[in-house]
Amino acid sequence: MKSLELKVHPPIVLALCLGLVYGLSHYLPILAIPTLLSDLYLYIGLTGVLVALAGIWEFRKAKTTINPTKPEKTSHLVLSGIYRVTRNPMYLGMLCIIIAAIFKFANFYGVIALPCFMLYITQFQIKPEERIIEGIFGEQYVLYKKKVRRWL
Repeated sequence: MKSLELKVHPPIVLALCLGLVYGLSHYLPILAIPTLLSDLYLYIGLTGVLVALAGIWEFRKAKTTINPTKPEKTSHLVLSGIYRVTRNPMYLGMLCIIIAAIFKFANFYGVIALPCFMLYITQFQIKPEERIIEGIFGEQYVLYKKKVRRWL
């Protein structure tokens, strides 16, 4: 399974999970979310986009790479802004976008996509990134990991 590490760009994983949410809502429309709740999708989606953009902004300010398949090119450890709350705001933002899609398509079956995304991203993206970043920044990164959670 190590062959999958850092190979599939996270936006592709996001697209696959969004496709899963759509497919499940289209082919299994039995467990509908009440309309009142389904209207929340816009706010949840916007929150996800803003969280992800906040992560990108901090990386740009630090002039370090945002390429998720090349963490070894990281030149600065970003600890400011949104990174004081979560170590992975871009992935957290993507997770919010999946939640928004579940509400948009108003089907509880879409919840299946959440653990799929989280497990894949954690195992094949975040953990390998963390190993590489820890190798680059050492104790500074270890201390950061103790202070700030992986997701939230």
